[in-house]
Amino acid sequence: MEFTGALNFSSEPDGSQTGVPTLIHDARHVFGKHPLNNAQGTLLNGRGFLLADSPSRVLDWSDSREVAAKHYDEARLLAQRLLPDFEIWPISTHTFRNESITEHHWIDGIQYGPCVEFVHNDYADTLSPDNKRIEKTFAEIMGMPTDKRVVGINIWRSVSNDPLERLPLAVCDRTSIDPNDLKYSLNPEAPKPFNAHSCVPNAGQRWFYYSQQTLDEALVFTTYDSHPDDGEFFRPTLHTAVAKPGSENLSLRESIEVRFFAAIDFKE
Repeated sequence: MEFTGALNFSSEPDGSQTGVPTLIHDARHVFGKHPLNNAQGTLLNGRGFLLADSPSRVLDWSDSREVAAKHYDEARLLAQRLLPDFEIWPISTHTFRNESITEHHWIDGIQYGPCVEFVHNDYADTLSPDNKRIEKTFAEIMGMPTDKRVVGINIWRSVSNDPLERLPLAVCDRTSIDPNDLKYSLNPEAPKPFNAHSCVPNAGQRWFYYSQQTLDEALVFTTYDSHPDDGEFFRPTLHTAVAKPGSENLSLRESIEVRFFAAIDFKE
C-alpha cells in the first residue's frame, strides 16, 4: 500500500531539508518480483532496482562469521544471475543495521550502523569545480580497472523475523532523477576518501518501497556505473530508510547489505 513519508534531503546551497512529504508507491504492487534471469536492462538502464526471491541458509544474521561463510556466496550467485554478462568481483565485508545502533563503527572488518534516514547514494565520481565534467571517476579513485565498465550493486535484505513494515528502504526510480539535483560530497564513513551523492527534492522523482519484505527476499539496486548508457553523469538509485505511518509499534528493523562491484569489457 502506498503512503506519504517524510524524507530528508539535501538543500541549497548547503545543509538539509527535512521532513519533505513524499508519496512512496508500493513497488510490490507496481512491479512485482523480478525473474531470476538477466536484469541488466532494469538495473543499468531502467529504474535501477528490483525485488528477487533469495532464500538463505543463514540462521543467525547477527553472527558475522555465519553471514560471511554462507551469505556472501549466495549474494554473489544472485548478482551473477541478474548480471550474467558481467564479472562479479568477490566481497569480504557486509553492513549490519538495526535501530539500537546509534553510530557507524567497524568490528573485525564488518560495518555496523543505524538505519540511515537521509536520501543518499554511497558512490559518486569527482566533478570539476563547475560540476560540468568528471575529473576523476570513483573507479579510478578506488584503483579499479579503467579499461572496463564498472558497476556497483547493493543486495539489501530485512533480517527481522516478521515481514518488514517499520522503516522500510525507499528507493527512487533512477530515470526520474534530474542530474542537476544531485549533490556530491565526501563520504564521511568511508575508510578511503571518495564522494557520495545526496539530492534536493523534486516533484518529478518517483519513490517506491516493497511492502511486507520477508527474509527470503532481496532488494537489489544499482549504486554505481562508470560508463552509463544514458548520459555522462551516472544517475544513481537514491535510497533512504523511511518511517511508515502506523508502524511505530511493530517489530524493530534489522537489515543486512552486501555491496558488489562488477565489470564488463567495453563494446567494440
